[in-house]
Amino acid sequence: MTFPIVDGVPPGRALLGSRIRELIDASVCAGDDADLAAAASRIEAVTAALRATGGAPPLLLAALEGGGHLSINNPLEGPGNPLAPPLSWTHIGPDEVRAEVLLGAAHEGPPGRVHGGWVAAVLDHVLGRATAAAGFPGMTASLTVDYHRGTPYAVPLVAEGRLERRDGRKLHATGTLRAGETVCASAKAILVHFSADRFPVSTRD
Repeated sequence: MTFPIVDGVPPGRALLGSRIRELIDASVCAGDDADLAAAASRIEAVTAALRATGGAPPLLLAALEGGGHLSINNPLEGPGNPLAPPLSWTHIGPDEVRAEVLLGAAHEGPPGRVHGGWVAAVLDHVLGRATAAAGFPGMTASLTVDYHRGTPYAVPLVAEGRLERRDGRKLHATGTLRAGETVCASAKAILVHFSADRFPVSTRD
C-alpha cells in the first residue's frame, strides 16, 4: 500500500490550520456584542472557496528528518488539522515517546479544565505512537484512563507513553499526561498489532 508523502509540512497548510485554530478559540470566547452573523457569513465564503478546490483525501504524510513520518492532517498531531492541538513531539524512541501540547478554551469541559474526552484522546494517540515507535504499530482495542485531577488548559502539558510488553499481537502500553510535575491522568491500553506495511512507522529519535 502506498501513501502520499511530501518533504516537510507544507507551510500554507500549517498556516491555515493555525489560523483556524485561533478562529475556533476566538469563536467560543466571543462576547455577546460580537456580530456573530456577519462573522459566520465571512467564514461561509472562505469555506466555499476551499471546497471548490476539490476533495483530496485527508491522509498526507510528511517525511521527518532522521526518518519516519508525521501525519499532517491527523486530529491529534497534524499541524494542518484545525482540530489538532497539535501535539509537538520532543522525543520518539523505541523505549518511550514524549510530546508537548497546549490545549485551549475550546477544549474546556469543567470550568478551567480540559474535557476528559480530549485527555483520553491525547493519551490514546501517544500510546499508539509508542507501540509504533517500538516497531509494533497497532490499533487500540481497549483504553483505561485514570483521572487523578483536573487537567488545566492554556498551560504546557507533557504526554508520555511506552510499550510495556507484547503478548502475540496484543500490545500493552502505558502513559501519563502531566502539567509540570503533576500527573493529571494516566492510561493503560491494549492495542492489536498490524503489519507495518499498512501504515508507515515513525522511528525518529
